[in-house]
Amino acid sequence: MKRYRIALVTDKYLPIFGGLEILLRDLAHELTLRGHDVHVISATPGGPAHCDDGRFAVTRLSAPRVLYRARSPAAVGQLEAVLRAGRFDLVHAHCIFSPLAHAATWLARRLGIASVFTLHSDLRGAGAVAAGALHRLTRWGRWPTVLTAVSRYVARDLGAATAREDVELLLNAAHIERWRAARAHDARVTRVRIAAAMRFTLRKRPIELVRMMPALLARLPRAQWPTLTIAGDGPELPSVRREVARLALGAHVELPGYLPHDALAALFARASLFAVPSHREALSIAAIEARAAGLPVVARVPSGVAEVVEHGRHGFLAATTDEFVTALATLVREPVLRARMAAQAQEDLDRFTWPRCIARHEEVYALALARHAG
Repeated sequence: MKRYRIALVTDKYLPIFGGLEILLRDLAHELTLRGHDVHVISATPGGPAHCDDGRFAVTRLSAPRVLYRARSPAAVGQLEAVLRAGRFDLVHAHCIFSPLAHAATWLARRLGIASVFTLHSDLRGAGAVAAGALHRLTRWGRWPTVLTAVSRYVARDLGAATAREDVELLLNAAHIERWRAARAHDARVTRVRIAAAMRFTLRKRPIELVRMMPALLARLPRAQWPTLTIAGDGPELPSVRREVARLALGAHVELPGYLPHDALAALFARASLFAVPSHREALSIAAIEARAAGLPVVARVPSGVAEVVEHGRHGFLAATTDEFVTALATLVREPVLRARMAAQAQEDLDRFTWPRCIARHEEVYALALARHAG
């Protein structure tokens, strides 16, 4: 297998703890284990928890930023200098809302480097308008970059925005065995715990999940009232805390903040089911991890979660808030159904393992290099 020198480029990276940032760290790590020479390039400053473990290089550009995204022509100049000096075989850019990612594919075309772009978000509403406008302005969808998406759901969005029919699929991955090992499911528990894990942003809808709790409690006898634990951090956390206080839900809702892997695994081991309230999910790594841990998943659709969760087998997919609350109430009330779905949730997860994911990345990288050579 040919080994490549790869630049992974995006504005936001650790120590911001979100799904994309952790995925990029794990992708760099797994590619390195396969023998590739990986270099992460980001506009995010480092810090005490920057997680640069020395297995791969990390360059943090010093250009001015807004919300951790580069907002200066100086960033393009710095990025060009890094790409020129790095002698990379391939540039892999991530996130359509990353100015640095678009600059990377533009520079790759200028510098004669093969490139891949991956969409990690849905492009509905304002996102679709912005992506379409960018394509009309720059024709970036016609560049020789191989376009990829993390689910068929967002691949359709990207294809529509760029008028391309050749968008490739690059699924997200998780350390499935780690989450399976962490699970000690017991269907006999009398106190049901609903777990959720997310970056606290408007897009993820944590405050809406809290606001569902009164309706959920109203549908259940007091003896079956569950606890909701939402793990994570982000700009919306203070607002969510105020909403918990306003609704007098302190006895029913826990907000422990960001949890590292071991603590999150411990939460999943104590939980009975998992909730994904956002209907703007490209694929949801958290839902994959929850399934691996043996948790039935309740999620909103339409979204990419429908490619992770089969309705009625691994949990429930809800088109409205009322359906979402009904699905939660059903799983809280019915321990036998919970146990059956918990067992089924851990089946058929091979396509989300890192070995499968890296093999697919290598196929796409080979395609990008062949397209570039042609």
